[in-house]
Amino acid sequence: MRVTLETSGGFTGLRRHATLDTDLNDDLQSLLAGLSAAEPAGAPAASAQPRYRLTVHHPTGDQITELTESEVPAALRPLLTELLRRATP
Repeated sequence: MRVTLETSGGFTGLRRHATLDTDLNDDLQSLLAGLSAAEPAGAPAASAQPRYRLTVHHPTGDQITELTESEVPAALRPLLTELLRRATP
């Protein structure tokens, strides 16, 4: 499964992008689905925190989750860390 990360915000405001082909376990897929369902409607408020947009590309359609640094669950941190390691401007 392909996962794409787009970052924005933070103190530098630098936008970065990364894509990773990986197998997401069922727990991580459920976590991402729950986060997507819980997101409020409307534009996100401006913040000095980095903002992450994760897109999981499913055969049936893309699943998009947007989070700020403080909202990232511990279970998602290893995937986010790997994507950030690969991210380029």
